[in-house]
Amino acid sequence: MFSNLLNGSFISTDIIALVVLFIIFFSYALYFGKNRMISLILSFYPALYLFSSFPFTDKLIFMEGGIALLINQIVLFLIFLIPLDIIIGRYVSSAGYGGSKYLKMIGYSIALVVLVLVFSYSVVSLDSFYNFGSSVDNIFSNDYMFWLTLIPLAIILFL
Repeated sequence: MFSNLLNGSFISTDIIALVVLFIIFFSYALYFGKNRMISLILSFYPALYLFSSFPFTDKLIFMEGGIALLINQIVLFLIFLIPLDIIIGRYVSSAGYGGSKYLKMIGYSIALVVLVLVFSYSVVSLDSFYNFGSSVDNIFSNDYMFWLTLIPLAIILFL
């Protein structure tokens, strides 16, 4: 039974990669709380825009080749994301509207997984770390990209 599980007949590696991302973001949510998750989700949008439209991105790349180039691009994106997260985090209110704390953390974690995948498919290709299969590629094709970027905002709105 375990050999089938490890060979991927029960669980695909795409699901395992998505679950690992979800666990990372869920741990972040439990440690930092609802307000930090909301500010991280909201700061992702302007950071994504600033990173993709910043004119000197090519001049700030110091490392060349596969993984090194990808790490350099991620660090540049984090340079935009972290200050925006700090600034937006100051304005996110801590008012709760009821509901389960864990349900909200699950929803916010799913929102961040979607945003990371949108980042991977639209701005910086994370294929050097992990290349998702065709089913995930089809979901995150350009046809649905606009609607997928609205999912995290809808999660914030309804949770």
